[in-house]
Amino acid sequence: MSATTTSYNLQGKKESVTDEILLLNPNQTPLLNLVGFAPPATNTTHVWYEDEMFATSTTLTAALTDVATTAKVASIEPFVLNAVAQIDEELVKVTAIDESTKTLTIMRGYAGSTPQAADNGAEIEFQFVEGEEGQDAQKARYKARQRKENYTQIFMDSIEVSGSALSVDQYGVSDLYAYEKAKKQLELALQLEKALITGHKYDNGKVRQMAGLRQFISTNVVSGAGQAVSINMLRDVTKSIFEKGGFANGGNYAFLVPAKQKVAISDLQNDKLRITQGETSRGQKVDMLVTDFGQFPIILNNNLKNDEVVFVDTDRIKIRPLNDRGFTHVEQGIVGDKQAGFIVGEYTLELQQEQAHARIKGLV
Repeated sequence: MSATTTSYNLQGKKESVTDEILLLNPNQTPLLNLVGFAPPATNTTHVWYEDEMFATSTTLTAALTDVATTAKVASIEPFVLNAVAQIDEELVKVTAIDESTKTLTIMRGYAGSTPQAADNGAEIEFQFVEGEEGQDAQKARYKARQRKENYTQIFMDSIEVSGSALSVDQYGVSDLYAYEKAKKQLELALQLEKALITGHKYDNGKVRQMAGLRQFISTNVVSGAGQAVSINMLRDVTKSIFEKGGFANGGNYAFLVPAKQKVAISDLQNDKLRITQGETSRGQKVDMLVTDFGQFPIILNNNLKNDEVVFVDTDRIKIRPLNDRGFTHVEQGIVGDKQAGFIVGEYTLELQQEQAHARIKGLV
């Protein structure tokens, strides 16, 4: 008898099933199929860093008369000494900055512009720094990168089939264990899909859960206020992303919608929609929403709540396994009078630049 151990008599062999997960059912896991899997994370706390430009505008926090020489603002970040800013049609020059009180000392009517009163909440926008011939270099500013993180989350389920069940002939099932394994793969893929959307960041020392899209997106959250979705709502969401620079590098944006909102959008104005016929006789399916800021696919995802619509840039979404812990089937072999195994995977969501994404909630 040979003493050589070969791959044929090993128990507990690992079998990668990641590709099978991706191909299981696009209608059940549309986000997974839309984004796919990115290169792995290397730690159970996945960290990335984000950079952004200095803000270029803020608002007044107190009314301004046409002769006032100080202006209280919501943020001093946009301004440096000798910065020229615009309030309505007037230009002002910043001559001093009080960080503790968020107050700018300003020279009114810069470059011959006309001083004018401004209301509390009016925008004040940085334009440029006054340049003087032969001047020394101005003091440099540095804005630190922001640390972002998410936890990895474990997804696991077991397969057990008795020896008798394996031996019984069944219609349409030639291998009962393989059949049950395929069902578990679908269930775990759906669990991952739901965590990517609804997950809430949590770690108690034993259990880790990832933050999902709904928790990450905090800046551009629009209340539908119990109203039906409208073209204006969808257009305003794209406008807010545009104003924050979200489209500057192109991006790959899409509206993710549940079935209820998909139907509502299909009933909107035809001149704003590109429609393909689901049948030649009746029915329609909305493929693309056309706005002033581009055209965007509308993708059905019934893992969303009925009252929400999510607008995301898939180029800024990364679904990362932990090192080699992508979805894997582990065969435990014959355990007593049954064949057993399990599927396990550990994943996290990396959502880059959350201000480049948006969510509408509270729709009817």
